[in-house]
Amino acid sequence: MDFKNKIVWITGASSGIGEALANEFASKGSNLVLSARREAELQRVARSCEVHGVSVLVLPFDMVETAVHAQQVEAVLKTYGRIDVLVLNAGVSQRSFVLDTQFDVYRRLFEINFFSIVHLVQQVIPVFQKQHAGVFVPIASVAGRISTPRRAAYGASKHALIGFFDSVRAELHEYGIQVSTILPGYIRTEISLHAMNEHGEKYGKMDPNQAKGLDPAVAASKIVAAVAVGKNEFFVGGALERFGLIVKQIAPQIMPWMLRKIRNT
Repeated sequence: MDFKNKIVWITGASSGIGEALANEFASKGSNLVLSARREAELQRVARSCEVHGVSVLVLPFDMVETAVHAQQVEAVLKTYGRIDVLVLNAGVSQRSFVLDTQFDVYRRLFEINFFSIVHLVQQVIPVFQKQHAGVFVPIASVAGRISTPRRAAYGASKHALIGFFDSVRAELHEYGIQVSTILPGYIRTEISLHAMNEHGEKYGKMDPNQAKGLDPAVAASKIVAAVAVGKNEFFVGGALERFGLIVKQIAPQIMPWMLRKIRNT
């Protein structure tokens, strides 16, 4: 796929992987729709993207407010007339043990990481079907394959996301619709700072592995390249996470022992 003049809508675009993807798609000549809750940050990202000579629509909203999803889709169509790529990057992580975590935190994580995405996708599917083209790019996680201690709800929500989009890919293939599910490992973002603790408050600490993670710009370049060639699923991250995925696939009996070793990280 050539992304020049394509309409790329990115949720969670105000920072981290979303911001890096916005700049990468802009460098490829894509016109953008940038969504997140923080309008000022979206405007900042938009300015950095506009230097590439592309059009940017800033469309701030909270993903969990599903009542506005149809309205946002209409706003994009009114501006550009189509949607070519929808990057579903909005989400939140977790740092808390299963027993300590208030039940409401589980619900909130799923509302953000899963249910809000399902609802927006339902609004966009008819657009893609009418166009007989379109690409969904859900940003899942290695945690959706290997759920580590203190990420139970996060890993479960990402596992659900992977499963959901496996079905979407199969159901919509006849319409020429692509699903490229992305599995990031440790990317150098502030995801752990904004993660929920057992009370649903901000964790507020930078994980050591996160701090040493892959540069978001490098990750974004790899992700866009994977989407361009139609990858169904794509891992992006470091050697540690890749090793974990290989072990999970070829020697799954070792994985429980490995996870016990990282219980307190």
